[in-house]
Amino acid sequence: MIVYNKEFDLNLSEHGIEVPILDDRSRRCFTELKNVDPSISEVDLKELEEINREDLLRVHTSEFVDALLGDEKEKKIIECYELIDQNGNYYRYDPSRAKYPLSNLLDKFLLQTKGTYLSFRRAFETGFSFGLCGGMHHAMSDRSRGFCLINDIVICARKFQTEVRAINFSVIDIDAHKGCGTAELTANDSSIETLSIHMKNGWPLSADCGEGPWRIPSTIDIGVELGEENQYLTKLEEGLKELENLDMAIVVAGADPYSEDVLESARGIQLSKEQMLARDLLVYRFLKERGIPQVWLMAGGYGPKTWEIYFQFLKLIHEEEHA
Repeated sequence: MIVYNKEFDLNLSEHGIEVPILDDRSRRCFTELKNVDPSISEVDLKELEEINREDLLRVHTSEFVDALLGDEKEKKIIECYELIDQNGNYYRYDPSRAKYPLSNLLDKFLLQTKGTYLSFRRAFETGFSFGLCGGMHHAMSDRSRGFCLINDIVICARKFQTEVRAINFSVIDIDAHKGCGTAELTANDSSIETLSIHMKNGWPLSADCGEGPWRIPSTIDIGVELGEENQYLTKLEEGLKELENLDMAIVVAGADPYSEDVLESARGIQLSKEQMLARDLLVYRFLKERGIPQVWLMAGGYGPKTWEIYFQFLKLIHEEEHA
């Protein structure tokens, strides 16, 4: 069950942003999957439920939500993508190349969050759904952070708990970076447990990041150091066995541990393409064997090759289901 619409694509370059999240990673993955199975189709935007101010307030402070929905949305997007350096100069941002104002990106983030929520509903109904969107695990209660404007993961979990069924969630975060925003937002919420396997010393945990809410621990934290890639699957498997909630799982499936990912701050883990597939299958089969509904979200992945990580996983499980 693939949840995708071309309108989900952020088109960062058209907003003058030079962060290497390629606009076509979800589109390329979807196109290749459709070549495998022509019956796969984009979701109709009419299927998507609204994400409103009340939904944002389930997670974020009123001050942050007011700023985001008011006159400060462009400032919050600049903070989200870290587009101004410590000297006050533009960084990875060239307004002269922008076709659209930064403020337009808010609508894209809200649309992706709608896609995330549809992914939740479909996973609950069918057992599995992969949203080619979302996974914004760095956004915190009072701020945007790490390319994540709002935390769609926790927004949708709490919306689901309120409007569909009051179940417990396990967030399984396999992005290269610690899921710091999700950990902060759920620190006092026993209905949402968090597992994060990430670079032990990389952003946002490196010494130069200083102290802050990004250091709030996940329920289960698994740090991996550069050179420990051969231990990655064992560490992850041990962590999965510690999960307790498991009414439904949210997998934050960042492709940035891949050795071909180009983001400098993701290079603390260097998994091969084969190891990335083994990672995804380990989580998928762990959950499937236990009959746990699982919703997968894209999260991080940078450069021209990361779409291949999502595609190889989805193609393989599609073939298994249709064998």
